[in-house]
Amino acid sequence: MRKIPIEYAREGDTLGKTLYNNMGGMLLKEGSSLNEYIIDKLKAYGYLSIYIKDKYTEEDIEDIIKPEVVNRIYNLQGSLNNIIRNSNNGEKINSKNVRKNVKDLNEIIQEVVYDIVSSKTVLENLASISVYDDYTLTHSLNMMMLSTVIAKDIGFNMNEIKALATGCVFHDIGKTFLPIEIINKPGKFTDEEFRLVQSHTEKGYKFLTNHTDLSAVSRSISLCHHEREDGLGYPRKLKGDEIHIFNKIASISDVFDALTSDRPYRRAVPLPDAMEYLLASGGNHFNIDLIKVFSQSINIFPKDTFVQLSDNREGIIYEINSEFHTRPKVKIYGENGKKVAPYIINLMEYNNIVIEKVIHIFSFDENN
Repeated sequence: MRKIPIEYAREGDTLGKTLYNNMGGMLLKEGSSLNEYIIDKLKAYGYLSIYIKDKYTEEDIEDIIKPEVVNRIYNLQGSLNNIIRNSNNGEKINSKNVRKNVKDLNEIIQEVVYDIVSSKTVLENLASISVYDDYTLTHSLNMMMLSTVIAKDIGFNMNEIKALATGCVFHDIGKTFLPIEIINKPGKFTDEEFRLVQSHTEKGYKFLTNHTDLSAVSRSISLCHHEREDGLGYPRKLKGDEIHIFNKIASISDVFDALTSDRPYRRAVPLPDAMEYLLASGGNHFNIDLIKVFSQSINIFPKDTFVQLSDNREGIIYEINSEFHTRPKVKIYGENGKKVAPYIINLMEYNNIVIEKVIHIFSFDENN
């Protein structure tokens, strides 16, 4: 199974993961055979990427967070967002209902954290929550998973990991208080609009403080996930050691997932490019030590990714090397644009060969 831009989908491909609409309903079931009509419909619906099974990648990858659990989270978040939106129209916030929703959500998160910490799949399949067309939901869950992996590798205990994960899920709750047209604006913000967007941190923190029982460190992520090491972040322009480590981790995960997620107005940045951006920004925007941990914890070449090597061979990521993610085993299908009998090479044994780039179709298949 692999994730591809929708324009690379072909008639006869098999959908790898069930797709859901932004109401939580099933849009297209896993295993469905794609045709031009269905592909065009998915494009019209706003899907920029999908998972497929094809002749090269038929193996399933286990979901890190099961679809039924994602649905439960989605429904609870939807109820919470409705309470907030109603308050925007003058209705008083019912703190009792908020606390009930947050408590139920928190209980699910606590369960999910154990699965993430013990999952080998996190390493093999980084971007797993992308079957909804609801960016807010997928971003929060992906950010939670990324932060959990970093925290585990740093050596946080389970209570610390849970508190961090909870804060990540609620980190953007303040955006629910903002006009939807501002949140979804594709172009550049005016100065006034940008100040309004920045206010989501304080709005979210105030809401969580007044209406939930979340811990102070969990709540602080909603306030401080846009603070930066050099003091040029917001809202308080904290820098260096003034920023809690939870917020430093959350800011890394927030930016990485934002870069690698499709948005209606731009394509996702390839995982290697997003990692390079973070490494280049380390020390200014982000804590350099945490960036180093992140780069070693997160696999930028998930299993079944199509790649082109520096010697012009093409193949798929066959097996992950957990000690050195950029040196996996690759199953080769083509050499210099010509199809060959498949064979496997281990990049750990070839220091002069590197992964040149991620591709979505083999050159020898382009005209087939």
